[in-house]
Amino acid sequence: MLGTLRSQLMVGITLTVGLMMALFIWSITYQQQTEETNQHIQRIQALADSLATLSSISVASRDFSGLQEIVKSISHFPNLNHAIVLDLRGQVLAHSDSSKIGLYLNDLPRKPEFNRLQLTKNKIDVTQPIIFTEEKIGWVMIELDRTFHHANLAKIWENGLLYALVAIIFSGFITALASRYLTRRLYLIQQVADQVQAGANLRVTMSGNDEAAKLARQFNSMLDSLAQREQQLASFYLLDLVGLTITSPDKAWIRTNECLCKMLEYSEQELREMTWAQLTHPDDLCSDEEQFTRLLANEIEGYSLEKRFISRTGKVIPTQLVVRCARKDNGEVDYVMSMVEDISQRKADAEKIKQLAFYDPLTKLANRRLLQDRLHQALVSSARNGHGGALLFLDLDNFKTLNDSLGHDMGDILLQQVAERLNACIRKGDTVSRFGGDEFVVLLENLSVQPFKAVKQAGDIANKILSSLNQSYQLASHQYSSSTSIGIVLFKDNQSNEDELLKQADIAMYQAKNSGRNALRFFDPEMQASLTARVTLEKELKLAVKNQQFQLYYQIQVDSSQRPLGAETVIRWVHPERGVISPFHFIAFAEETGSILEIGQWVLNSACAQLKWWQKKDRTRELTLSVNVSAKQFHQVDFVDKVRSTVLLHGINPKLLKLELTESLLLNNIEDVIEKMTNLTEIGIQFSLDDFGTGYSSLQYLKRLPLYQLKIDQSFVRDIVSDENDRKIIRTIISMAKSMDLNLIAEGVETEQQQALLLSEGCTHFQGHLYSMPVPINEFEVLL
Repeated sequence: MLGTLRSQLMVGITLTVGLMMALFIWSITYQQQTEETNQHIQRIQALADSLATLSSISVASRDFSGLQEIVKSISHFPNLNHAIVLDLRGQVLAHSDSSKIGLYLNDLPRKPEFNRLQLTKNKIDVTQPIIFTEEKIGWVMIELDRTFHHANLAKIWENGLLYALVAIIFSGFITALASRYLTRRLYLIQQVADQVQAGANLRVTMSGNDEAAKLARQFNSMLDSLAQREQQLASFYLLDLVGLTITSPDKAWIRTNECLCKMLEYSEQELREMTWAQLTHPDDLCSDEEQFTRLLANEIEGYSLEKRFISRTGKVIPTQLVVRCARKDNGEVDYVMSMVEDISQRKADAEKIKQLAFYDPLTKLANRRLLQDRLHQALVSSARNGHGGALLFLDLDNFKTLNDSLGHDMGDILLQQVAERLNACIRKGDTVSRFGGDEFVVLLENLSVQPFKAVKQAGDIANKILSSLNQSYQLASHQYSSSTSIGIVLFKDNQSNEDELLKQADIAMYQAKNSGRNALRFFDPEMQASLTARVTLEKELKLAVKNQQFQLYYQIQVDSSQRPLGAETVIRWVHPERGVISPFHFIAFAEETGSILEIGQWVLNSACAQLKWWQKKDRTRELTLSVNVSAKQFHQVDFVDKVRSTVLLHGINPKLLKLELTESLLLNNIEDVIEKMTNLTEIGIQFSLDDFGTGYSSLQYLKRLPLYQLKIDQSFVRDIVSDENDRKIIRTIISMAKSMDLNLIAEGVETEQQQALLLSEGCTHFQGHLYSMPVPINEFEVLL
């Protein structure tokens, strides 16, 4: 706190000497003051004794004039304020001030036999009894002034302080000389230390065997050791092997070697002005900071990780970063040491080795070894998650002819272009490999858990590959066309091993070649037939939508008197070769492929056009027309707008249009269903819930739906005559409809017994073969 050792010695010794001198002067002064006071008291007591003795005879003889003479004789005593002689009653008999003779004083001792001494700051009073023949006959009172005494005491104190000040100054001077002499050798060591810190290469020159000389020798030894370590560290930093840096706990740069500066393309000064994060690849920053935070939290002493740095020119440098820390005595990090090794060449070598070991050098595709490894992993994954997979075995048709005619160089170019097209056809996560020569294998993973859908997915990708590889190739100056034969085998739940699957795919590929080439074949004949049929159906259905190969059939709906109420539309596909096809054979497929949206809109337009036509005739003006709406169609965002615009386009009475919804439609987004139904109900359109009782049937939502009609499913009507449970279910449905004030119609009525039982239960609207099968419009109008 006081700076140098010399200052501390001077201040410490000076304070010690000064304190001792002050105590000494105070002690002497206090002792002199006490002695003076005691002497003063003794003189006044002697004066009182003398006055009491001299005045005893005069008081006893009542010789007041003699008594006054005695008092006057002592009035010249130095500093005497007054001398008084009193009788026992307190009457002044004699006084140094004769004007006060005869007065009475009350301030007498309570016990006449005792003397009294009163010492105050400015005076001293003594009261003493006058004794004559051992009898107290009066009092003597003497008062002396102490002002002069105090002046003497003050002078004593002033002299004491002066002596103390002189002693302190003198001791300070002596101390300064002594401390300078005692610390001169230490100062020599300090001066050398300061110069060494400034960069000088000096040592302390000091003879003797005292403590300072020993310290100097130890100091020189320490400097030699530090110089040696500094030289070793400097030589280590100068090594052009790895980047080295020392940073503070807040990642400020303290020192950086030349190797790291060259690596990052910055000078050491430039690095000091940058942050660690500015040099780190963004994707690696989080992991580095996480480990550094653990280091600061004393959880680890160091860490090692791969990290990418970004140089001045934007070059990404992969490195191996090794970090260690030095801690203070309290456990906090003092500084952090990092070793940064450029592993670009190591990475490149590893990648080159990987390419040679796992990739085909010509096409850069996975080789047979990597394919088998990934196929094994795919089988394990399939067994775990239940998803299917497939192997596509490809062989280029007539590849040998190309090599023989244009040379192997052109063949290599073709293989490279085929590899590019295959990569463009597959999904992320799938694998394309060159199996050997002109053979390629494609591994498809995470196909559907449903076998039929997995077949469809594999077939779609295979057809995409066929289409892509059938495009012409530019081989240098040659235009070349090629085709491919593809064999496909599906796998699931690890039912086969890798070799078996490859053999099966190879067999399927040869089947494709034997069928005429440029084709694909499945190893499983049933799957092949199913896929072929599916592909054919998809193509024909697209053509049917394009050419509108559909026709609406109408099934009449009647009341209890068999009076026509309207009809339900049923779509038929009028195939140019296979004739009329029931919706049972194509609607589900249309739902899956999305064609149902165009088909559904066509049905809605056709139904509205028919209602418009009926409105022109009195006999059909009141007939309603029911249209089935698929879930996919209903959940389209613009469904309400499309229905509204179609109704407006044809100018029909919307109350005559009934949209039939199935209960399965209520499974998803019920709030959206309710909103759309409400919007359409507001313009007059009515809703009928088809197949009621076979699906969702949640009363919680049913009560919120703006329904007009419930439709009893034909599965309950079919056995109503023979099955009491079906009758109970129908009775419950009818009761529910009545309680909810809903219209009710039963479908699938085929016999009069069924109709009679339905009537007995309270159902009055019917639809079924008893009245008519679905028929074309001209036959339907005959029924009316």
